[in-house]
Amino acid sequence: MNVLKELENYINEFNKNNQIEFSIDTIRIDFKKQYKLSKLEELGVWKKIDKKDKRIMDKLKRRLVADEVTSAYQLENYNIYFYNSNKDKPKYRIATMVIFGLKQYHKEPVPHQIVSNIISILKNISNIDLCFDMKIKPNIERLSKYFDLQRYKLEDTYYINNTNILMLDKITIYNKAIKNNLEGILWRVEALISIPNIKYLALPLFEFKEIIDISKGTLEDDIK
Repeated sequence: MNVLKELENYINEFNKNNQIEFSIDTIRIDFKKQYKLSKLEELGVWKKIDKKDKRIMDKLKRRLVADEVTSAYQLENYNIYFYNSNKDKPKYRIATMVIFGLKQYHKEPVPHQIVSNIISILKNISNIDLCFDMKIKPNIERLSKYFDLQRYKLEDTYYINNTNILMLDKITIYNKAIKNNLEGILWRVEALISIPNIKYLALPLFEFKEIIDISKGTLEDDIK
């Protein structure tokens, strides 16, 4: 079975059993170019990104702890990129595939078949952004009693950079309606989750659900 399908089944089963709706929004995959690049080139035209394009370059670098990106390419007009990395310098054999915007409302997401084809070639998933969307503002004050929340400037964006939860590397909370010019109220809570071994899925979904419950004021231990 395709590793993407296995991951989707794993998350869907959790959703069904826990009355929640987690969705994958971003997928990242580290891979060795010398073994995979020729197969990826068969999928379409990869256009080199101008380093002066701050919008895309900053988006690619958003989850990095260092300036790893040396060059980047986009698959046609899809929200699919890979960037060459200096994390294994001086060999420079490692690249990272990034597939954005799989859970969107303001535009069509990347076609699922293309995503599936890419992952069939790379045969791995390194980490994902798993999201939960809610039609109320998360209770930031309540969350701050459990975690060290950092607000981004004066915007409706907050970060939990240290969750103290294995494989749950970071939480981002932001006003999705404002970001994408949507009508009404819509907030997104997004978890960056590492996947050490795609063959043995044991993701911190219960822990992420607890964070959601805190943000909604429905965590049982939190109700007075």
